[in-house]
Amino acid sequence: MTHERKETVQYITAIGFLITGIIICFMSFFLNEYDIDSGSLWYLGQSVAFCAACFGLNLMVKNEVLSAENRINNRIDHKMKKVDDLIED
Repeated sequence: MTHERKETVQYITAIGFLITGIIICFMSFFLNEYDIDSGSLWYLGQSVAFCAACFGLNLMVKNEVLSAENRINNRIDHKMKKVDDLIED
């Protein structure tokens, strides 16, 4: 499975889970005479937490990978500059 495909599946799952939570809460509200069942609210809370984890963790990992990549590139550039200075002398 490619990285893009994995992210697509992750986003679709998170959004689908959130949509089902919202639908269940609306159905509970209108079918139970304008009273939302605690189980429906729990399910919505879990779906929101899952979405936050999916989106937040993905962004955090991307940020950390880019940061590490930049640090490595800076070190390589610094070392290459030292080598160039030695060669020029």
